[in-house]
Amino acid sequence: MIGQRFEYHAPASVEEAVGLLAAANGDANVIAGGTWVVPELTHGIRTPAHIIDLRHAELSGVSASDAGITIGATTTYSALLDSPLVGEWAALLHTMALGVTGGAQVRNQGTIGGSACYATPSSDAPAALVALDASLTLAEAGGTRDVRAETFFEGAFRSALKQGELLTEIVVPEPPSNVQFGYDKLKFCESSWPIATAACVLGLDGDGVVEFARLAVGGANTKPYVVDTSLLVGTPVTRDLADEVAERAREAADDPYTDVLADGAYRQQVSGVVAKRALLDAAT
Repeated sequence: MIGQRFEYHAPASVEEAVGLLAAANGDANVIAGGTWVVPELTHGIRTPAHIIDLRHAELSGVSASDAGITIGATTTYSALLDSPLVGEWAALLHTMALGVTGGAQVRNQGTIGGSACYATPSSDAPAALVALDASLTLAEAGGTRDVRAETFFEGAFRSALKQGELLTEIVVPEPPSNVQFGYDKLKFCESSWPIATAACVLGLDGDGVVEFARLAVGGANTKPYVVDTSLLVGTPVTRDLADEVAERAREAADDPYTDVLADGAYRQQVSGVVAKRALLDAAT
């Protein structure tokens, strides 16, 4: 039960939503699926004067565009799983959504945009968006701006969103036809949050030689980070090279995240394990 009073708004458009945000002057919380915010309202962690619910703001859906795949901010994980475009162009998101923590309940209610904006290091989505080199469109009363996922996440529960801004869509560039994906995570049990996640995008020629590689790790640091994979280009992926990439993943965890599930040192150590697994999954 939510104990405090607030004014509830259900805007029918982005324009109405950003107008409400501007009028609230920082004393508002935005919800889409509500899987993060509503529990915090219930426990009194958040006490905003206004709640802005985006469910009617026409921000859900997946479509093709000149830039790639455009995913509305309020698109649920289940909608990602149902989208042929996601399955064809960004299967990494399909794999991520299928195993998202919380099971069917969160898949049906939780949104990819909400996960990005909450920016918890333990979430499944951030590293996947960084690996895909996605960009996020932020709207405010004065216009919009695009921010790459790699810079959108600024730390534990911190993002590039400014007061009065709203995430409207996520754009994933269309990958080359030879791309393969890998995704892995470590968690203590099915219902717990991940300790570390890793997402890999790999381009291979017909002989299995790497043409490009992008690997991101989440959970180990306070924000997702990209691992240096330059040693892979021009050669097939081998176990020895995967071990070197794993070591680079551990070394790159320079701001380890600590919470009640695991301390920073442990997260840093296992970052290499999940990075190696994601790489090898993408290579097979």
